[in-house]
Amino acid sequence: MRDLGTVIKELRKEKHFTQKELAAGVCAQSMLSAIENNIYVPNSNLLVNLANKLMVNLDEVSLATNFPVSSKYNFNDKVDDLCNNHQYHELLQFLLQDKIFNNLKTDLQIQAYYYYLGTAQLQTSALFEAIQSFELSLAGIKNQRPNTLGRLAYMSMGYIYALQGQKKLAEKNINMAFKHWDEFSYEENQNVLYYLAALIYFKLNDYQNSTAYLADGIEFIAKHNSHYMLANCYFLLARLAQAAHNDNERLEPNRRKDLFTELYSEDAFE
Repeated sequence: MRDLGTVIKELRKEKHFTQKELAAGVCAQSMLSAIENNIYVPNSNLLVNLANKLMVNLDEVSLATNFPVSSKYNFNDKVDDLCNNHQYHELLQFLLQDKIFNNLKTDLQIQAYYYYLGTAQLQTSALFEAIQSFELSLAGIKNQRPNTLGRLAYMSMGYIYALQGQKKLAEKNINMAFKHWDEFSYEENQNVLYYLAALIYFKLNDYQNSTAYLADGIEFIAKHNSHYMLANCYFLLARLAQAAHNDNERLEPNRRKDLFTELYSEDAFE
């Protein structure tokens, strides 16, 4: 938890909030200062309120580094800008232009193109079309060890199946995303895989598995000295704590039971 205050501070600055502005209506500025300096650990309600004030959408994720869809820098820069600002309708229209498709030269560019097309379709509620695009993104790596982009595509399909309540298909895609996991070279974008797996289980109301993936993800991120996705992991963990209390759900009784107490200074709901 030594990094929680740091990531909140980084996110606040990224969103151009002063401490006074972020604290207004949420907590005392002195408390926010204590949080950012890792002196005080916020409880789940406070952390969720901070996330809301920071306009964090748990269903929207920006990659640490985007993948090139073209040899033309202006095309890649445009994708970067639209993705990072979550402008998915504009991204969809941009990718559907003939000039973009006609400039796909390599297998990796084709894979990236269909991944971003699927992401745009997913975020604009065209779920059937998104599945098709993710499948096309994966077409070139079938029967191979998935690269990071392929793992993201599998996890995105798992997320769609979770939205549709299809747990078996969602879990199948999670397993594919982590296939040969111990044989990879680390890339920062891989941090998001643990978060998405946890989000999938959260959508399926499986709080035990969601908590487990978040705990493993936080450990994985810390192991690689990264901050990318830590804020999302902490905020989702806070939402899990709220949901477990509100829905009278039983948290994992043994190995993970003390996680919420450690993170939020709250007893786990029995």
